Amino acid sequence: MKSFLFLPDNILIELRSWAWIAALLARVAVGCAFFLSGGGKLFVKQRREQMRETLRAARVPFLEFNVFFVSTVEFVCGLLLILGAATSFACLLLCGVMIVAIATTAAPSIRTSSPLGWLSEFLYLPEVLYLVILIWLFFSGPGSFSVDVLCERSH
Repeated sequence: MKSFLFLPDNILIELRSWAWIAALLARVAVGCAFFLSGGGKLFVKQRREQMRETLRAARVPFLEFNVFFVSTVEFVCGLLLILGAATSFACLLLCGVMIVAIATTAAPSIRTSSPLGWLSEFLYLPEVLYLVILIWLFFSGPGSFSVDVLCERSH
């Protein structure tokens, strides 16, 4: 298989054998972002209050429950991603959080006069990037350096 860079097949095969590094970096980076964000909302009063105000402004129902629930999902699922444990489950829950965040706060905050401008701003949202990475991890798996793979090998 030739690439657009016209690299020889043996080099492409060698590069692809290192693809687990990309999965590891993506999984740990996104996991850390959610783990730290959720932890801040759970354990730091000021961050929890910011979360409460954000959800209140977005008119999210069951305010107190959702402040705790979303923060806990971010914290626990972020840790699961870092470890590569229950990766599909963690990705699924975090995708739900990102879809709600995009729909309730991120996308409505975009102010532009053209459809292309709106799309450009939308694709620039960190929530959209997180969602894309989570979807990729859901389908591709956590990579070979993960608790999930260790559990698979032991069975």
